[in-house]
Amino acid sequence: MLVIDIDGTLLTPEGKITPRTLGAVRAAQQAGIVVTLATARRYCNTAKIASELGLDIPLILYDGALIIRHPDARVIHTHTMKAEVAQQAVDLLVRHEVQSVVHPFTGTAEEIWTGPCDFDNLWLEAYFTTFPEQMCRMPYETLCTGHPDPLRICVFTEEERILEVIPEISALECSWTMIKRGSYGCAELTIMDPACSKGSGITTLARYFDIPLEEVMAIGDNNNDIHMLRTAGWGVAMGHASEAVKAAAKAVTASNREDGVAQAIERYALRAEASVASNSLNRSICL
Repeated sequence: MLVIDIDGTLLTPEGKITPRTLGAVRAAQQAGIVVTLATARRYCNTAKIASELGLDIPLILYDGALIIRHPDARVIHTHTMKAEVAQQAVDLLVRHEVQSVVHPFTGTAEEIWTGPCDFDNLWLEAYFTTFPEQMCRMPYETLCTGHPDPLRICVFTEEERILEVIPEISALECSWTMIKRGSYGCAELTIMDPACSKGSGITTLARYFDIPLEEVMAIGDNNNDIHMLRTAGWGVAMGHASEAVKAAAKAVTASNREDGVAQAIERYALRAEASVASNSLNRSICL
């Protein structure tokens, strides 16, 4: 199985899939390799990319909190966080005057829950403007209390503000990941269940397909990919990744400006496949 991160990995800095990368993905599919995506994105902004790749398979979304089959949008797996802990995180963020973005589990009818606009910023406004029909504002004290367990909580703000709250977030019964610059031009903090990550997502999906983790190759570039790279039998970091991400991988490919994903597939997956007898269904092809 081949698992690919989207932003900073599959896509170029301009947000495109190059012909070489598309060709490598399709060659892997033709070789019998299960190809999927593992992303922090939600289904609404992942489906188009999955269709462009020709994927007919479950996708790992919300950093591992949700697995949805594409293209029929059938929910395969959820990994929510306790609503009580999520509300504790919201209350903590309010004390620091930082806006919370709650992603509830509502099936495939994706929604964005947030508080009053007092703590909004320019980056959040860009995010909210992108998905206006999904927006729902409510009092902070009921963002999570009284509702089913949510998938995660996200924060979009300056890196310094996130660093201020991390010590207190770390004391809660949760896991967290920070990236210094996300798709909306600011630092992002994601708060989830302690056992939830892209790594737990690929573990679940590998079990779903009855594929040993040793036969999984994962490619990523950011902090939220670290657990995935460590969990997969063959983790590949992008060339522009930080040293911490590279240290979690078994190999480093070129950057997303240099078709790093295509190079990794060609070198590690397709070359290994070429060494397997043509009539073999052995999936040990990612090493």
